[in-house]
Amino acid sequence: MEGLPQIKANIHKPVDIAVFPYMMDHRFMGHAVLPAVEAMQVLAAFVKEARPDANVTFLTEAKFAKFLYIKPGSEFIAAFADISIYENGDVIASLITKTTSQKSRITRTKEHAAIRFPGSVMHIPQIPLDITASLEGISFDIQAERIYSDLVLFGPAYHNIKGLLHVSYDGAIAEISSPIKPGNDENELLGSPFILDAAFHAACVWGQRFRRIVAFPVGVERRMVFKQTGPDQLFFCRIIPVMTESDFLVFDAWIYDSDGTLFEAVSGIQMRDVSGGAMKPPQWVVADTGHGE
Repeated sequence: MEGLPQIKANIHKPVDIAVFPYMMDHRFMGHAVLPAVEAMQVLAAFVKEARPDANVTFLTEAKFAKFLYIKPGSEFIAAFADISIYENGDVIASLITKTTSQKSRITRTKEHAAIRFPGSVMHIPQIPLDITASLEGISFDIQAERIYSDLVLFGPAYHNIKGLLHVSYDGAIAEISSPIKPGNDENELLGSPFILDAAFHAACVWGQRFRRIVAFPVGVERRMVFKQTGPDQLFFCRIIPVMTESDFLVFDAWIYDSDGTLFEAVSGIQMRDVSGGAMKPPQWVVADTGHGE
């Protein structure tokens, strides 16, 4: 169509995603699944390999359509990466898998993640630190141990909210640790995947308290990595509810180090119940009234 950027090149390439033991701790209803943050890392690395001048620290329109399950005992996930390079510098990358039925020999393709890496970086205004460092309303505080025993049922590798999670209708504040990635010392283009993953946990807890749903991330509108988070560090995250009137929840997340330096700004985190109602929050976390205050 006239006026729309034209595709300059298409690349389709097999990708073997290494499976490390810690990944088996990231579960959905008892089954290990590739975290959305790992899918972002895989696609960022593929785009950087295909186009070394691409700035992969800014991404938009990320969609996580289907879980990519990890089979017990597997050493890698056989997948494919598709990228389209546009004349305006944008790159759209997708992570897909293909399965062939033994009976019909029909090959089915599933898209698990898709991301746009814009050719030009958008300015993201920063919120004053004093706003992100506090919550309005009465805080409902939850010990990290109880989060991971009752609310976010992941294994120990993903127990990265520490101390107390503070939750009010105004949002959530979490202290997050960045563990060393067991068995994987590669430099991460987007920083440690554990930090943003734990931010999703805090947003999930907010949804359980105030919307009575167990919501998983299905998309991110914009993610800007100002500085890469590294292993063996402490960060704090402020979750801000943006759209929560329905069962489709939208949050922003701001991630800082202990000195108040902004490392990541993530806007438009889209979350919903993907269990078909099978997963329910425990009654103790659900707010008594509309705002729980």
